[in-house]
Amino acid sequence: MDINSNHKSGWATRIIAILAVLYTLQVARDVILPITLALIFALLLAPAVSRLQTLGLPRSLAAIILITLGLGVISGAVYVLASPASDWLQRVPEAISVLRDQLSNVNSDSSNVDAASRSIDSLAKEFSTSSKDPQLTQVVIADAGWRSDLGEIAKNFGVYGTLSIILLFFLLTSGDALMRRFIRSLPTQRDKAVVTRIAELAQTQMSRYLMTITAVNIAVGATTTFGLWLADFPDPALWGAIAALLRYIPYLGVSITMILFTIVSAVSYSNPIAIVSAPLSYGLFTAFVGQFIDPFVHGMRFSLNPIVVFLWIFFWGWLWGAPGVLLAVPLLTLFQVICQHTERLLPVAHIIGDAHE
Repeated sequence: MDINSNHKSGWATRIIAILAVLYTLQVARDVILPITLALIFALLLAPAVSRLQTLGLPRSLAAIILITLGLGVISGAVYVLASPASDWLQRVPEAISVLRDQLSNVNSDSSNVDAASRSIDSLAKEFSTSSKDPQLTQVVIADAGWRSDLGEIAKNFGVYGTLSIILLFFLLTSGDALMRRFIRSLPTQRDKAVVTRIAELAQTQMSRYLMTITAVNIAVGATTTFGLWLADFPDPALWGAIAALLRYIPYLGVSITMILFTIVSAVSYSNPIAIVSAPLSYGLFTAFVGQFIDPFVHGMRFSLNPIVVFLWIFFWGWLWGAPGVLLAVPLLTLFQVICQHTERLLPVAHIIGDAHE
């Protein structure tokens, strides 16, 4: 009886601990998210910093050079693409109107219902207007809308992005020394060896994964931009960059890109063939890349269970929103490395998938 009660209380404690961790991750998102970003980029850039250090550069100078180059590339891309992106944001109401017209042409019954509802709304407005006191002035407070939300997002991105960059610099310059002190503080030699192995593999595999997928995504984005330019698609550089960025989200990214291409085509063209050409061509191209290029480039090093990946993306999207969706696969790769070298977590590693070194 005591054994069963202890077993149940142990499971209850684990469940409560998991719920507490989830609650903390969601509530402390604004603090944990910049730290997570800095850790992932530190794993990505640490090998390059070490190579520059072997060439005689101080580690701090090497970190500054790499961070400056990265910020320069990102700032240049934002500067070039900001204007067309702003124009398309301004055209969102137009896109909604065009899509509504397209759908109403397909379904005449729904258009009749919409016309009837508009007539009823206009009639109701006439009655409400005639019954009001003409001396009274109606004051309507306009909602700030998506522009206010976009400004708030930009402000938060600037604040937390700056914190991430500062933490990234310290991780690149002092992270190795901190890890060595932590390993020396472990009680047994076995624990020291396991943690050392996990740290080395996490850095190596994460860096290889992010470098290879970034190279493939840049190639896909450049090819998409060139193809859209040949097809006289509006703002091909913007949509090529979006296609490259969304490819960091497995499965969902390609679908979202095809939906965006369909919407832009519906706004820009009236010919049905022209409307479906861009999304279908991109879908076929990314299917070819996924079947032949990705396995060759990655060398089958990462074979993650697609069901686990899909659920993992949804989980981090629910927890942290769009940043969580982008960080989901790197976090899953890091979690897989930890599980593979922790004896009690080996079954979890086998469920996630096999990673070949």
